Amino acid sequence: MKKILNIKLYIPLILSIFLSISYMSFAIANSIQYFCTGEVNQFFITFDTSKKTITVGNSKPKKYWIKSNYNFWHSAKEFTVYEYTFKNSYNKLSGKLGVKSHHLVTSENNWYNYECRIGQ
Repeated sequence: MKKILNIKLYIPLILSIFLSISYMSFAIANSIQYFCTGEVNQFFITFDTSKKTITVGNSKPKKYWIKSNYNFWHSAKEFTVYEYTFKNSYNKLSGKLGVKSHHLVTSENNWYNYECRIGQ
């Protein structure tokens, strides 16, 4: 009977240690995920700060570069080049994403704006 009582006393301690370790692993993560919404669609973008890559939705990771509070990267699909500009908020909990698409044949430019907030 005493052994059962002793085990019951250690269960909350073990659970609290496990939860604190799992919480710390999230705090040290090298990736930041934002959920972006706009007029046309919504998607996740994930910054991997250790590799300096970004993943938009399910696409392949792209290299990005930083200047001040802005992150920049490019991508291309068929005859269209996309230029991305992500502006972080002061506390990095939200941001604004601007996407410029440039069609190489018609020289038509389109701008798309998205509001982003940190995701889970």
